[in-house]
Amino acid sequence: MFSVRPEEVEGLNNTSVVYYTNECIKKLFGVYSIEKVPDGWDIDYMKERIFLDGMLCITDTAAGVLPLQTGVSGFNVFNHPTTCVIANPVLGSFERTIDKDCALVKLQFNYGNVWPIINRYAALLASCDSAIAVNLINTKATAIFGAETKAEAESYKKMYDQMTEGKPAVFIGENIAKKLTERLLFNRVKESYIAADVEDLKQRLMDDFLSDIGINNANTDKRERLNTYEVVSNTQEVRSGAEHWLQNVNDGFKRANELYGLSLRMIRHEWKPDAGKEVPENEPTESA
Repeated sequence: MFSVRPEEVEGLNNTSVVYYTNECIKKLFGVYSIEKVPDGWDIDYMKERIFLDGMLCITDTAAGVLPLQTGVSGFNVFNHPTTCVIANPVLGSFERTIDKDCALVKLQFNYGNVWPIINRYAALLASCDSAIAVNLINTKATAIFGAETKAEAESYKKMYDQMTEGKPAVFIGENIAKKLTERLLFNRVKESYIAADVEDLKQRLMDDFLSDIGINNANTDKRERLNTYEVVSNTQEVRSGAEHWLQNVNDGFKRANELYGLSLRMIRHEWKPDAGKEVPENEPTESA
């Protein structure tokens, strides 16, 4: 994307991927909220650590109880870490023992983050944009003239210039006119036009991404009728991954609440599928 004639395909190192990465992160951060955050705590910082790092340490420091970026070390009998290793540019470097003098908030069972999901969909969506751009170039209705001599080619150029200038009549020699029907070619632009199909694919990819991060969507092929069971199936798929994240994060918050007298809690906001679709009744608007 950065060069005029790229010599290799860059799936993750181009401006379109950067754009979709930011868009995906905004959608992710928009659907999850942290409640009862103490004054002075940076919520965006907390979400970055939880989702983009996969973990967050809440501990008492010289500046009070704070949520901090952390690494982990040590193993207990269940192969879980025992120590938070913190290196803060203001507070310095120090360690804390998990569940004793700090609470570790993790996103996933394996202490992983959301970057595999973000990178996958950002690269796929950027590839769709690239395909659309190339297809639009290739579907331009360019006229192609075959000429045997330079003089014949110049005659075609002059004729085409007059046509594009909008002249009501163009006069050419009889020999040129006879050859024109055999020498004039047009690209079959309709047969090679796939941009609309790729745009539909982008929407399906975005729906898949929304399902993976826990946002309700009408992730089904557009048909005249969409029954309740199809929507329910999608809703259950959306909740499965989101509930795993919420349970892990809120377990960590629960321990922090016990240690430091806090009331932290993460929730997921739910949006219903597109208006006009048939959806289950009594759909909750919020999931803890």
